[in-house]
Amino acid sequence: MGTAMISRLGAAGSLLLALATPSWAFSDTQGFWADACIQQLAQRGIVGGYPDGRFRPYDPVTRSEFATMVDRAFLANRPRAAQVAFRDVPPGFWAYEAINQAAGAGFLSGYPDGRFRPGQPISRVQVWVALSSGLNLRPTQSPEVVLRQLYQDAARIPDYARPGVAAASEQQLVVNYPDVSLLRPNQLASRADVAASLCQGLRLAAIPSQYIAVPPVATQPQTANLPQGTQVIARSGSQRVILAPQDRLPLTLTVVQEVRDTQGRLLIPAGSTIQGEMRPGSGGSQFVAQQITLRGKTLPLDAISQPVRRTQEVSERSLRPILPGALVGTAAAALIAGVSGDRRIEAGEVLAGTVAGAAAGLNWGRKPEKVLRDFGIGAGLGAAVGGLSGDRRVTATEVLGGAVLGAVVGGAADRRQLREVIVLEPGTDLVLTLNQPLGVPLP
Repeated sequence: MGTAMISRLGAAGSLLLALATPSWAFSDTQGFWADACIQQLAQRGIVGGYPDGRFRPYDPVTRSEFATMVDRAFLANRPRAAQVAFRDVPPGFWAYEAINQAAGAGFLSGYPDGRFRPGQPISRVQVWVALSSGLNLRPTQSPEVVLRQLYQDAARIPDYARPGVAAASEQQLVVNYPDVSLLRPNQLASRADVAASLCQGLRLAAIPSQYIAVPPVATQPQTANLPQGTQVIARSGSQRVILAPQDRLPLTLTVVQEVRDTQGRLLIPAGSTIQGEMRPGSGGSQFVAQQITLRGKTLPLDAISQPVRRTQEVSERSLRPILPGALVGTAAAALIAGVSGDRRIEAGEVLAGTVAGAAAGLNWGRKPEKVLRDFGIGAGLGAAVGGLSGDRRVTATEVLGGAVLGAVVGGAADRRQLREVIVLEPGTDLVLTLNQPLGVPLP
């Protein structure tokens, strides 16, 4: 509970304490679970008994009776509120002033038809919503999390009441007898129920603790922020990466130098992995980070590396030594297969679905007859693979892959756009610069 609210409740309790009367002893609350609470409220003039000496703890409470209890408990030291006109609460009504005070303070409200319905019994859930509203309580956690953790019958709480009940629960205003985990939200509130919640609101410490709903304390994970511009050094893997200028290729890097904040706290340990892809940029190819995995947690990451501009001429002589075991981009694979004569990259290995984009880009503006020629040559090569090898399992996909590959190679040869590929050597260190701050959970 906030300091301001505690002060407000404490002030109300102090004033009400001045209204204390000689000790009360109701004949029907001796040994009752809420007896101490009822006696303290009676001494403060907040509740009373009946002429026969009984309190009747199980009797329901009407809206006018609840308004009277709230007025005496929390509003005795407030200026009188402006008169609220309810059709069914005339100035001569016994609870007229209390209803006006409770309504003016936000504890209760009327109905759309302009009536207050003073004789209508109030439900348990309405009591907690009224207290949350009048005392300006708001849940500090997700209402759903609080309610599910505390109550077996949380699903029965009406939607409109869920934030108010969660807030009241966090402030320990909810009392459930005999089973603290059963809320019974839509059951009519008894005089004992209302008395118990008022005692909790006034902090009278009169209710046995086993009946008070106490939500677990929310533990917020501590985080530290790495500011925009922070640099992270990460290393590529053991495979060489070969890319055409327009290639995009998924890649994972490993952090080789730990990153600490200005307080010396370790935020990114060495060995953390960064997932992203190589993309065209700044006259070469750049690694664009998408997420980082550290201490078993995966976080979104917005960072980019310096450009990689090391190139290699496309020829059989220059590429043959570096090609085995390399990660090769789609357009680079097609170019190498067609231009270098390297038969280790066959048409069927470059799928039509991944190389089609390169084919379209390289053939934009070419004469249709040349494009069709290259598609035909490629398709023939794809089909010929099966005929020459005796493999009858060659599929239409392989033939189509060959056709698209032919178009890529033809486009590259006609335009002479692709004479070099970009090469990222194994174990290359890339310096990644954060484009956005990174919040890292502390261990």
